[in-house]
Amino acid sequence: MHEPPIVSAQPSVFIMQIPHHRARPLAHNLNELRHLLDLQTGLSHERLGQYLLNERLITPENLRDALSIVRHSDSKKLGEVLLESNLLTKESLEKALLDQLDIPSLVLDQFEFEAQALILITPEIAQRYQVLPVMLHRESLVICTSHLLPPQAYDFIRFLCQKNLINVIADAKSVQSRIDQCYLQRSEDDGLQLFEETLDLEEDNPESYSDAEFMAKQQPIVKLVESILQQAITRNASDIHIRPEAKHFDLLYRIDGSMLKIKEYPKSLLPAVVGRIKILARLNIAERRLPQDGRITYRLDNNKIDLRISIIPVQFGESIVVRVLNKNQGLRTLDAIGFAPHDEANLHDLLHRSHGIILVTGPTGSGKSTTLYAALLEVAKSNVNIITIEDPIEYELSGTRQIQLIPAIQFSFPQALRHILRHDPDVIMIGEMRDLETCKIAMESALTGHLVFSTLHTNDAASSVIRLMEMGMDPYLIRASVIGILAQRLVRKNCPHCLEIEPVTPLMRAHLRLSNDEVFYRGKGCEHCHFTGFSGRLAIYELMIIDDTIRAEIQSDVSAERLASLALTQGMTSIADNAVLHARLQRTSISEIYRACM
Repeated sequence: MHEPPIVSAQPSVFIMQIPHHRARPLAHNLNELRHLLDLQTGLSHERLGQYLLNERLITPENLRDALSIVRHSDSKKLGEVLLESNLLTKESLEKALLDQLDIPSLVLDQFEFEAQALILITPEIAQRYQVLPVMLHRESLVICTSHLLPPQAYDFIRFLCQKNLINVIADAKSVQSRIDQCYLQRSEDDGLQLFEETLDLEEDNPESYSDAEFMAKQQPIVKLVESILQQAITRNASDIHIRPEAKHFDLLYRIDGSMLKIKEYPKSLLPAVVGRIKILARLNIAERRLPQDGRITYRLDNNKIDLRISIIPVQFGESIVVRVLNKNQGLRTLDAIGFAPHDEANLHDLLHRSHGIILVTGPTGSGKSTTLYAALLEVAKSNVNIITIEDPIEYELSGTRQIQLIPAIQFSFPQALRHILRHDPDVIMIGEMRDLETCKIAMESALTGHLVFSTLHTNDAASSVIRLMEMGMDPYLIRASVIGILAQRLVRKNCPHCLEIEPVTPLMRAHLRLSNDEVFYRGKGCEHCHFTGFSGRLAIYELMIIDDTIRAEIQSDVSAERLASLALTQGMTSIADNAVLHARLQRTSISEIYRACM
């Protein structure tokens, strides 16, 4: 019996077939790609099973058993059987397919796509399946993806465009970026240009805003705002900024801590865009003189995303910032945050104590909530009763009772704390210690046998003790209740694709105690990192354990410097020294450390 052909899982897709031992073709433009297609049409490749044997990914016995299952099945393919038998991982199978079929790769940096190809697939389908139409080749449509799509996706796209498909590959970030640049935005522009031509808004004329509600309900504006929100969520932006200028307004996303300017829009569209967001957040669309705050519950692919809206009047109109809180994002574990082994051991010890307060400190956007949730996941393994009080609830934890505060009805941290103590909690998480009353109840809870997690806004661990005393807490309560303080920041990671030697000023070297001959690296900027030089973020931190030595020094006249000095002698690594360790491993730059720590 012959082995079934691997491409039979995708009967409507033509994939170029070349011997696996040749280097995978690479194209930088349409002419190069067209030439490759002409050269490679009709070439054959060895069967998947033989390829896997040659690469020693499976044994002959594995292949024989899998083929037997395929022969007795009406629809199963060889790759599917190998996956179900745990003989290959999904990643290994996809890599094998790409190598065996030698599917060409594209460099999308300056690639120009054919307009007649772009119109064959709608923006919604392009975004949903991360498919980029590249060009028409004879009777087929060339599509670019970051990975091989499921057979049903190929069949669906083929049905929509009524073309056979040829698959090429590029990295995921480049595909998403070019969909935004060449596809979604072009679709928006067509409708917005027609819509803008119907407007007659005069600059600085208050009467121009009287029809904002009517304009906000028109289809081009609805689609524009929908696209802005959808792109931000898809690109994992933490914030969306709509910033008015004199003649236009800017759309910016904060991604991995960096502000990226996405596009400029005509100033005449601003009232309609602001009005649409106000309608979605149920705000007063007629109020343009006072700040307003609201929220939107947005759904994308069955995921619920919480959008927090802040609108303030500025010089050239109303400025909007939207905080994106994706409650369905995968929670990180303590192992994934990146603690040094001795600090992770100390933190695990704190988390398994029966009572006390553990504080996580740092400025806004320093990853405090991520660390708190990771700590809760660790504590939950002990089958304890966990109750959280949050504003807002950023992640949803199964098996945990989470309380959302409602300031409008005076349901705040103190009111919630008084009531949850009657629910017999073992662990309490308080989103933030904002006032003296919350601090007192939290510390009294710790003294009566509860493990309490909370956050403060201070720059380092030692300053948290001083901050508590400044809020009115008695030193003896702090000594008796606080068992550990974790101070942290988030710094942007270097893009690994464009590293270059970083110039470090003498002042930076002096402040960070670096030798003059030590070499460090930074990201130069490339298409992989949207030319920012950064890709992702990592946590830098210092963990201060409140032991007997430090506890004895917590008096009304103690300084933060004295507490920090004691903690360092007890084995704490400072935030700056922790960050320099990462820089020496080329994970981040000295300038990024200096910005975050100094």
